[in-house]
Amino acid sequence: MKKKIIILGTILFFFLSLQGLAQGQRSSFHANVGIAFPKEENIKSGFESGFGFSLPLSKKMSLAFDFGYWKSTVHEKLGKLFNGKLSINPFLFSLHYALAADKFVAPYIFLGSSLIFTTFKIGKYISIPEITINQKLENGIGVHLGSGANVKLTRNLALFAEISYLYRKAKGKTIITDMNFGVSTKEFSINLGSLQLGLGMKYFF
Repeated sequence: MKKKIIILGTILFFFLSLQGLAQGQRSSFHANVGIAFPKEENIKSGFESGFGFSLPLSKKMSLAFDFGYWKSTVHEKLGKLFNGKLSINPFLFSLHYALAADKFVAPYIFLGSSLIFTTFKIGKYISIPEITINQKLENGIGVHLGSGANVKLTRNLALFAEISYLYRKAKGKTIITDMNFGVSTKEFSINLGSLQLGLGMKYFF
């Protein structure tokens, strides 16, 4: 949590110091909700929420920082994750290109990289009392791309809708602790890619 606060504070400082960088563009704050559809069949879709900032770089280009969160139910798959709850917490950095700026409906496209934190809480499993099982996924870097559109409500407010795809493959470990034979580890890989649909609101400064 402390690291996340430091990261957020650093980005906020950067955001405030670069307001008005590009003529004709304005900085913005946004919040969104949506649904994430994971590529792995045994990971179910989950409710997503997030917020972020956007900084102008030119008349059509802007830099966006997003902080997201979603949780999904996982059903056991042989050689993969057991039953449980998977939480995804991505920090996204994107370049946005406006296809039609200053219009009532203003479409845009974006591309960026992601720092993705994952937490897996294993559910119930069948085992003898002497054995306990735990699973962990590595945090790491992903990429994302998508498109969206702003719908202006007032000079300072706009609704927006986005469709995006987040690509991330991660390594996982199944850790088996046996009171009689010690600890053993089995590694596996998992596709954390997901299609995401979102709606939100932007406030322009």
